[in-house]
Amino acid sequence: MNTLKKRAAKRYLMGLKASFPYRALRYGLRLPGRIYSTYITEPIIKRWIKQSELMVYVHDPKRGLLRPVLEGQRLKWTLRENLSVDATHWLDVIEPLLTKQDIVFDVGTNIGTIANWLANRTKHVHGFEPHPENIEMTRDQVKLRKTKNITLSQLALGKEPGTLQLHVKNFHGHHSLGNTAAGPTVEKIDVEVDTVDRYCSTRGIDRIDFLKIDVEGFEDDVLKGATSMLKDHRIGFALFELRHSILASIDKHSKDIFTPLIENGYSIFTLDGKTLATDELENPPDADYLAAVNPAELVPHLGTSTAPVC
Repeated sequence: MNTLKKRAAKRYLMGLKASFPYRALRYGLRLPGRIYSTYITEPIIKRWIKQSELMVYVHDPKRGLLRPVLEGQRLKWTLRENLSVDATHWLDVIEPLLTKQDIVFDVGTNIGTIANWLANRTKHVHGFEPHPENIEMTRDQVKLRKTKNITLSQLALGKEPGTLQLHVKNFHGHHSLGNTAAGPTVEKIDVEVDTVDRYCSTRGIDRIDFLKIDVEGFEDDVLKGATSMLKDHRIGFALFELRHSILASIDKHSKDIFTPLIENGYSIFTLDGKTLATDELENPPDADYLAAVNPAELVPHLGTSTAPVC
């Protein structure tokens, strides 16, 4: 009964946070801070960045997140939303599921903020990032934080080993193996590609407790390359993002992501613990989703977040 009450309370809070009155109130309360950030804080930080040879970081002491502060829209977003990363909401949700015995795969490590956060809560993190500048920033952060339990690989994970072209975008978090709608491609670079199954077999990795995938539309390729691990249920739970505009721009569909999971006995559920029925898998809303063989074992332990979904 207590579990049912907790789940009902979570759903109520999620619905409340999505309501217009709540969002309007939150915006109104933040307005003075936004004005201060725009006309005072932001110009000062920009001047610091330009005048200094040092890397400037923004620190979220509550969650232990650390991210390089770069100029442009991301700096504006950081200051106005008072967040270090846009993954804050799901980090809060999955944190209770992680243990110090877990092996984690961070596919799409980007600049390393999430990988370091995961490393502080688990046994070992394997990070995969094909873009050379992104992985260099990740290595800098690993060195700065003196993180010992991260293995970084400069490669993409896909459905088969080989070499593919990475479409480099203006924003470091939007690079993709396809020409997605996340902005114009400014250049293309060749990157090495491996598969989850091959990487695990060559390194003697028997189980992935948590698989995080953020690869800008190519989540299905990562899962197709993990067929053996999925078939044997050697992946505890996975988290991936679904963005229909990104998928449509590269001729993909949400079912492409769901199929490898469903065919191997995994269920898809939302961050507030609702398992998607078969008909709901046809056109679910843009969101971050979880997958596991037995969601009922995980859902009661999901955390809650007060951070906005960005």
